[in-house]
Amino acid sequence: MSQLTVQILNGMCCGFGNCAALCPQVFALDYDSNRTRIVPGAPLADYAAEIAQAASECPTQAIHVVVSEDQAQASHG
Repeated sequence: MSQLTVQILNGMCCGFGNCAALCPQVFALDYDSNRTRIVPGAPLADYAAEIAQAASECPTQAIHVVVSEDQAQASHG
C-alpha cells in the first residue's frame, strides 16, 4: 500500500484558496495568516485524486505530493 504525504510550502502559498475549494476535506484556508493548511487528521489516501488536482492547479505550485511505498509491503512484494 502506498503512503501519501502532502506538504504546503508556506513561503510560496499566497492563500488563493483553490485547493480548499477543490478538496475542503484536506485543505483549509487560514484567514489569520492568509495561507492554506492541511486539515489535521485528514484522510489523505481517500482524496488522492483531489489532492493531485489541487497540486496541479495551485497557481504558485506550493503543494507538494509525495507517494511512497509502504516498507512492509515493499519487502514482501
